[in-house]
Amino acid sequence: MFNTEGNCDWCNRHRLLIRHDYIDGKYNHSCESCNDLAKIDVRLFNTDEIALRNKMAESLHS
Repeated sequence: MFNTEGNCDWCNRHRLLIRHDYIDGKYNHSCESCNDLAKIDVRLFNTDEIALRNKMAESLHS
């Protein structure tokens, strides 16, 4: 799970990291202590991004 070593994108500490993928193709890495916050952050972004894409698709078809 936490298999990459580097700086956490949330706390900037050098730790073992896990990757979090955003729907737009970008990604960030979090350490174990920031993982819960990172999962929430990424989930909220992805949910909002999907809603925005759906809204844009609906406006094109109207």
